[in-house]
Amino acid sequence: MAFCYFNGQIVDESEVSISIHNLGLHRSFGIFDFFRARNGKPTFLEDYLDRFDRSQEPLHLSRKIEKDEIREAVSALLEKNSYADSSFKLILLGHGSETDEVLEPLFYIINAAHPVNPTIQNSNLITHEYVRETPLIKHLNYFPSVQLHESKMRAKAVDVLYHKDGIVSEASRSNVFVIKDGSIRTPERNILHGITRKHILKSMEGSFDCKIADVSLNDVYNADEVFISSTIKEVMPILKVDDTTIGDGAIGPITNQLWQQFRDYINNLS
Repeated sequence: MAFCYFNGQIVDESEVSISIHNLGLHRSFGIFDFFRARNGKPTFLEDYLDRFDRSQEPLHLSRKIEKDEIREAVSALLEKNSYADSSFKLILLGHGSETDEVLEPLFYIINAAHPVNPTIQNSNLITHEYVRETPLIKHLNYFPSVQLHESKMRAKAVDVLYHKDGIVSEASRSNVFVIKDGSIRTPERNILHGITRKHILKSMEGSFDCKIADVSLNDVYNADEVFISSTIKEVMPILKVDDTTIGDGAIGPITNQLWQQFRDYINNLS
């Protein structure tokens, strides 16, 4: 049995249903966000609430989901589900019909057990020429990545790296960092500003400098090390992009150090 938050109430997931006529589902008109709790305590909660708050604005729904409502719901779910390590997914859909002047919010939170991986994980990427629409909003439209699912599986890739006119922006569910000759860079344009990315940059302070600047696709292919960052992946080394092996095909020393520094950074917050 798992409990969720659905339109103002804590309920068993089995009791929840969404109308097949929901406009948010029909038109992918909605936003979401995703964060983790470690040892029963949400990580970077206020940063995620700020981003969710910003993402709501363009929806122009009849009311806003306030931060206090989310905080209270998250606290109640932590107590009700009693997971030590878990994830939270916030989903907000526009509810109503196309003839309505203003849509109502349909808001729910899914809380699931999600153990912290104790060791560094690595994977591959494939590339796709695309720039995500409205990248500053964490919306529900992930069609370009989903349509490449089979290609990702064949390449044993964890994500799709987007680029346009030779310039890399982000992966579909993560930010990207490249390392060359000890220098670290991460893109700034056309990206969703990841919360994990933000705190990885903070965790580097005093040990590494990271230049926030354009990164070309050739920069990625020719990098000594590449890693991606996200709520789930944290710091994930990338060993291959398309058919190109990154560096010597092993987890690089700088990425390995950043993974450990980020873990220490999180542990020191609690």
